[in-house]
Amino acid sequence: MKFVPIQKMMERVEKNGDTNHALFHELLYTGELIIKITAAALVASIEDDREKHRYNCLYTLVRADSIGTWITVIEKILHDLIPQYTSDELVEVRNAFTQRLQKGNWQYEAVDDLQIALSIIYPEAEKISRKASLCTWFRKFSELRNKTRGHGAITPATCDKVVPFIQNSISLLIDHNPMLHKPWVYLHRHLSGKYRVVPLGGDTSLFSSLTTAAAARKSKYIDGIYLWIEQPRHVALLYSDSDVADFFVPNGSFNERSFELHSLITDNRWKDDSQRYLAEPMDLPGSETEGDSELQPVENVFTNLPSVPDDYVERPRLEEEVLEKLKDERYPVITLVGRGGIGKTSLSLSMLHAITKTNRYDLIVWFSARDIDLMETGPRSVKPRILTKKDIAEEYLRLINDLIEDPRSASKNRDQSTSTMAKHMNNSPLGPTLYVFDNFETVHEPLNLYNWLNANIRLPNKVVITTRFREFKADWPIEVSGMESQEARELIEKMSSRLGIQNLINADKINDIIEETDGHPYVIKIILGEMANRRKSGRPREVVARRDDILEALFERTYDDLTPLARRIFLTLSGWRSLVPQLAIEAVLRWRNNSEGGNPEEAIDELVRMSLIEQRTVENDTVFLEVPTTAAMFGRKKIEISQYRELIKNDIQFLQVMGPSQRSSLGKGSFPLFQSLFSRIAMNVSEKSISIDEIRPMLEFIARDYPRAWLLFADLEKEVSNGSDTRREAECIRRFLEQRPQDVEAQHACERLVALYQREGDIIGSCNAFLRSAEISQPELDDVSRMVNYINYNGSTLSSMDVGERRALLKPLADLMELHLQTASATDLSRLAWLYIRLSEVEQAFHIAQQGLEIEPGNEHCERLVRRLKRH
Repeated sequence: MKFVPIQKMMERVEKNGDTNHALFHELLYTGELIIKITAAALVASIEDDREKHRYNCLYTLVRADSIGTWITVIEKILHDLIPQYTSDELVEVRNAFTQRLQKGNWQYEAVDDLQIALSIIYPEAEKISRKASLCTWFRKFSELRNKTRGHGAITPATCDKVVPFIQNSISLLIDHNPMLHKPWVYLHRHLSGKYRVVPLGGDTSLFSSLTTAAAARKSKYIDGIYLWIEQPRHVALLYSDSDVADFFVPNGSFNERSFELHSLITDNRWKDDSQRYLAEPMDLPGSETEGDSELQPVENVFTNLPSVPDDYVERPRLEEEVLEKLKDERYPVITLVGRGGIGKTSLSLSMLHAITKTNRYDLIVWFSARDIDLMETGPRSVKPRILTKKDIAEEYLRLINDLIEDPRSASKNRDQSTSTMAKHMNNSPLGPTLYVFDNFETVHEPLNLYNWLNANIRLPNKVVITTRFREFKADWPIEVSGMESQEARELIEKMSSRLGIQNLINADKINDIIEETDGHPYVIKIILGEMANRRKSGRPREVVARRDDILEALFERTYDDLTPLARRIFLTLSGWRSLVPQLAIEAVLRWRNNSEGGNPEEAIDELVRMSLIEQRTVENDTVFLEVPTTAAMFGRKKIEISQYRELIKNDIQFLQVMGPSQRSSLGKGSFPLFQSLFSRIAMNVSEKSISIDEIRPMLEFIARDYPRAWLLFADLEKEVSNGSDTRREAECIRRFLEQRPQDVEAQHACERLVALYQREGDIIGSCNAFLRSAEISQPELDDVSRMVNYINYNGSTLSSMDVGERRALLKPLADLMELHLQTASATDLSRLAWLYIRLSEVEQAFHIAQQGLEIEPGNEHCERLVRRLKRH
């Protein structure tokens, strides 16, 4: 398959190149596009590393105002960066560009044709030697462009001479440039998590696995253009959409808000957000918690642990659990899970230093993948100490070098560092060892790394992981949430004393800070730091809202990793900022605007795993969802730029119908919320702003998971039909009773169903509903007597039933009446006697009628029955 961007470019050339003068300029545009796409593809092929080489290239190219900068980056990647990788595919690519080849090779012919054209325009141009690499082509093209479009005015006559050579040179590059023949696609992720794969060029069958449900669960690729080099790689500098009608590349004009994107195919332009490229590339310092560079004896162990932060506040409940799990001889993998800045690192360091005073371990090795330090003044980028499995293994061997008997063996094993470390995790030669991995979500392919650790670790050795994500099913996960009230108070008092702002803090202000931050220690520090800087008190929420850098540091990485449906749910919950029944969220997403499918329950589970929302279970196991305050602030900022903005606002409006719900109201359960929802829907239906047929599927979904809603649904159906259509009302009540509720509400439902069946003349249904009610609570005599009387008056409809069926239906009613013989009136007994006649129990009927006459001589109903039965 031809590469679509180049194919569209050549269509432009064919359309506009009707003269050699016009064709010359079209070819220059084509060459520029080839250079930019080649550079974009090479940048995409670079792995993220501790030195941030990939980001440095991106940083440079989004600011580039000349084609020469793009070429410089191409050369840097080919000569300096790719040699660091061992990928055979990348080595092959590098060789195609950098090998110096002689005449007869396509690389040389492409350069030679360009050299001929350049010599015609600029005779002083430096000649090529007998061998040339393809890298030379890029420099020659830049020189050609500068001597003509940039700093020249080429004539039509000159164009006639040079166009054939330029055209042939570019054709050779299009036909053979290895980056243009890789598999290319545009990936669009549906709300369901599945991917739509739009082929752009090459053998795109390599991407076919992404269309499966399994891929939707395991992979997380943002929408955009990808090429395949051993795996899908996002080409961040080539832009399009799922229609792939046009393609854009950066074109300079960079400022702190945006940079320009330009299509060389259509000459269209638009802006992209420059926020992610604002950070200056630099040699970053190490993290404050990256650990010592050497192992040192601390108490009873050798370790490289960093020190415990000075402002650490003890958290007794969590500390007890962590220390217990570190000491025991079970649970080889322990994870401390929670939101960014919640205190996982400081908690683990405190407990790890405590464990050094015991004899449980001989060695504790600390590995830090932290790339952002959360300082009191704000986030600061730092260089992670480790990112990959290889980084970890090499760091481990370097650290233990002085502890092993033959230090040379460590150097010898560097080439097999991962296998050596795996052996040590299984059976450590240095005694029981604790391997600690801080900020695990930052490493490359964290799930694969976790699986490697989990497969190799063996007791008495252990692994401890701190992470924002719950995706790793550890032997013992420990949830680290906001500080308890007393812990947060201690932190506020300690910080305000150190900052000298005690005069700005009172009991009410402390309560406000704790409530607004949900006890989040880092956010508390930021608020107090802002108060110290401004020397005045302010609303905690407003302080955090002003600090975009804080919100991004805490949540951006996690948010970027979400599936589209999880993002939509998170933003919806952030926009409403109230406790919401999980069932309501699932219902609204299944009902409206969800043509792309997706499983809301799985998306909610993903948000919980990512520590972005919390679940609270109340009455009848009803689950409520809540977004912590700071996460909600971040989410509300994201709503305005979300592609689902209008859908989210519609969802929020729908949830607002239910009214707000706070933690204090959880004891009331979810019924009042659903009651409010059904009431508002009834109002909207009556005002014809919504159709009951349209909304019925969503209400059925709610009721299937929350049975009491069937009764609300029945009320709605009754109101909508104005009582004229009992069929749907009765169906809702039956669906409620199918759940086998055993309470007063169920009995009332049965009684309601009895009345509905009687209105419709359904004797069998009415009788069964009455008996179902009797199972819940024994009915009064008057209720049974009325039911028997109804059966007797409409008994002709029972004639079609065989004796067995009739007996199964009526005998329980007779038994219920028998329970009340001592208090029954003569009329009640006459009704029972008639019931026995229908049961073909004539003698029993006669006996009951006689009893009635004994109670009330002359009772006309009993006398008539006795006379009739005597005749038979």
